[in-house]
Amino acid sequence: MNKEKRKKGEELKRRFNAIKNLMSTFAMATVAVVAVAIFVPTSPKAEIIKAASLSNEIVYQVNVTDEDNALNSSTLFVVLENQLEYYEQKISLGENSGYFDDLKANTEYRLSVYGSKGFGQERLDTTKITTSEQVGGTILAVTPETIDFSTTYNVNISIYDPDQKYSNIELYYGYQWEPDTDLQYSSVQVSTSRIEIELNDIYTDLPIHIYLEATTENGVEVLDEIWVTPPFRLYSSVYMEYINRSQVKFHLYEDMDVGDIHYIMNIYKNNFLLRTDSIILEENQHHGSGFIVDNLNPDTTYMFECIATYTNPQTLAEEQIILYQEEITTLSDYNYTYNKEIFDDYIEITFTLNDPFDYFQYIYVETYDTSEEFEMFLESNSYDFIEDGVEKTISLTINIPTAASYKIYISMQNQSNFNIRHLIDTIKSE
Repeated sequence: MNKEKRKKGEELKRRFNAIKNLMSTFAMATVAVVAVAIFVPTSPKAEIIKAASLSNEIVYQVNVTDEDNALNSSTLFVVLENQLEYYEQKISLGENSGYFDDLKANTEYRLSVYGSKGFGQERLDTTKITTSEQVGGTILAVTPETIDFSTTYNVNISIYDPDQKYSNIELYYGYQWEPDTDLQYSSVQVSTSRIEIELNDIYTDLPIHIYLEATTENGVEVLDEIWVTPPFRLYSSVYMEYINRSQVKFHLYEDMDVGDIHYIMNIYKNNFLLRTDSIILEENQHHGSGFIVDNLNPDTTYMFECIATYTNPQTLAEEQIILYQEEITTLSDYNYTYNKEIFDDYIEITFTLNDPFDYFQYIYVETYDTSEEFEMFLESNSYDFIEDGVEKTISLTINIPTAASYKIYISMQNQSNFNIRHLIDTIKSE
């Protein structure tokens, strides 16, 4: 009897373990499926804005965005194909225009945009188009080239006028300096059937309207047009404000038209990355914000590299750009003693500096009213040191401003190089 009970118990235990293993396997598979679903990025998007055909050419304009940085940008192509032919052209994120030439007449092609997220090429958009004779004019491609703060546009044009219908053809281009203003147009004459026209020194971040207009016996006729968005540029900038034995202060002007921008400063020594500092900017600083890299060694050469990370509003992809890169050597060592005594209406300062390399010649005092949203400059004064060899001393009185809230900055500076500066103290109202 006990043997039979034991046998039944073992059978129940085997069944329980089998069910437990089965449920465990199912749970693991479920977790794996859920994990994959969570981390699959959003598909990039492509739009064929324009597709036009000529006798032996096909013209395109496409736009590609990649909100989750899913695409490998080296895999982006515009492809033109049919059963017997295959052509491809590499493109980038954002707007692209171009054309395929030397094609067969009266032939159907498929025009597609392809890109890969790491699992093979994916067709992002496609359309069918057939080559055919087109009388008139066509803008084949517009290629932007950014130089400093302006952009040059190379416009390729094809004219086909077998019956000499047009007495004159002009390329017009118009753009705005600011939003909500009228477009200002200029024109260039089109003198040959195939021509590349260069539009120089265009200063705008707003879309540009380009069109071909022909004069006929019956008036004027628009042959073709295209809207082109200038390549996005980040207008943040960095410059060095001052240097001393242990600090370098920088000033950063932030592009106010872009959303969240993350800034870092990489500090190198002998090509070795010592550290990376995140840059935290003060809020509501329309004229830029200062930040200090400190804890540096005297008389040491460092390489500073400031990098901005942001989302490109045109491509929706995250991008990085180097805003600043420079090699800087800190000052050799010096030391000082500083004392202050604050009274009701004034502040008494005594200062002694041991300056063997003669970096500093005077004390500089700046006073600001801080009772409003932004600091307002009130006054500044400079006071020369009394020198005795390498030792420099000074005693001075600073009047306390009548403003409800104030800041007083006290620094020592070099009279010929304003980048050599050491902030001694910042005195704030209580």
